[in-house]
Amino acid sequence: MRWKSYILSIILAMIMTTKLNNCFAQNIYANGSIDRDSVFAGQPFNYKIDVNIPNSYVIDWDIFKDTLSKNIEIIKRSEISSTPINNNVIVSQTLTLASFDTGYIEIPPIGIKYSKSANDTATEKCFTEYMYVYVEPVSIDTTTAYKPIKMPIKQNITFIETTPFIGGAIILAALVLLTIHLIRRAKNKEKKEEEDIAPSIPAIITAREKLSQLKDSNLWQSGKSKEYYTDLTDIVREYLEGQFSIDAVEMTSDDILMEVKKLDIDKTIISKFENTLITADLVKFAKANPNPKENETAFNNINTFVEESYIFHQEMERRRVEEAKIRKHEAEKEEPANQEMEESK
Repeated sequence: MRWKSYILSIILAMIMTTKLNNCFAQNIYANGSIDRDSVFAGQPFNYKIDVNIPNSYVIDWDIFKDTLSKNIEIIKRSEISSTPINNNVIVSQTLTLASFDTGYIEIPPIGIKYSKSANDTATEKCFTEYMYVYVEPVSIDTTTAYKPIKMPIKQNITFIETTPFIGGAIILAALVLLTIHLIRRAKNKEKKEEEDIAPSIPAIITAREKLSQLKDSNLWQSGKSKEYYTDLTDIVREYLEGQFSIDAVEMTSDDILMEVKKLDIDKTIISKFENTLITADLVKFAKANPNPKENETAFNNINTFVEESYIFHQEMERRRVEEAKIRKHEAEKEEPANQEMEESK
């Protein structure tokens, strides 16, 4: 067993010797250095990286993000510089770093990727060594008295100084109004053309189709709660606009509720509709995350509101037709009587 261990040690030594010979033959290494070994918390310091590499080799410097480690932030990066040395070149970049933790902070080894040419997909790495910097807490002198806060000095502004701003504001306001006018004009033109070309689809049909599509999309089941509630409220907004001529698309949830409460719909249904709008606003603007039961309840509330409000709309239309018939019948009765009175006169 001893001779086997001896042979294994010789093989490992040969492998390590070969790797070291390759490394030194290529003469590739990375070195890191800092301009100071202690700083105050939040005080910037420089960390320079030098890479010794053959002239034809290519280094990938796109490895740094906003942080070097969980304790060290990268404030900025310098331009990359090169210094030729014989057949090699030393490529350098300086990182300006800062740490807000205190004590000894470790600067981890940085793995610099390189390849033999720009077209070579095979890459290797050389690493800088571990380094440490001591971060001292910022000391506060509590022995001195607090100084009073100085208020800003008021400076009078002349009319000549404000003239460019006033003129610019007037021109900007005119441009904004002109842009709004042109956009509205274009939208109205497009809307009129679409109305002339496409037949009008009843709002209830569109709402039912969209609700069915939303149910089959499984948005909230896929973790897309915000998209789910946005689509759900957009469907009911478009339905209210098409069915009751309520400009719900441009209204806030509170404004929509004010208009809906004017309709003679069951108060329980309106209350559930209101709860769903509140939940939708919390999801869209406060990043709330309702549970599955709340998501299903929201869908059922909107679906019930659409169907019940449509029944109410149909009943109101039926009453209008009946009242119009009654008024027409009474007018027809009054005509002969009026004619007889005129003839008798």
